[in-house]
Amino acid sequence: MKVEVSRTAQISLEEIIDFLKINWTKKEINTLKVYIKNFRQVIKDGIIQYQSLENYTNIRFTLIGKKQVKLFYEIKKDLVIIKLFWHCKQNPNKLMTILNQK
Repeated sequence: MKVEVSRTAQISLEEIIDFLKINWTKKEINTLKVYIKNFRQVIKDGIIQYQSLENYTNIRFTLIGKKQVKLFYEIKKDLVIIKLFWHCKQNPNKLMTILNQK
C-alpha cells in the first residue's frame, strides 16, 4: 500500500517539531520520527487498521510519540493519505475546524 503525506500534514508536523524542540530533548524528537516511520511501515504492510472518528468514518487515527501526538489518515483503495499531525494539548475545537475544511 502506498503512503502519501498531505501538505497540511507536513506543515502540522513541522509546527509540532518546532514546539517539541522547546519542551522535549533531541532524543525524544528522534523517537517520534521513528514512531512515524514504524506507522508508515505497518500501514504499507496492511497489518493494522486503527479506529475511525465518529463523525468522519473515512478518517482514522493513531496516537504516536509518547501518546501526545495523533496522526490522522485516510485510506483510499491502495493509497493511505496522512492528513494531519495533531498535538493533543491543542484546542480540540481547532481540530474540528481543520477536519471540516477537508
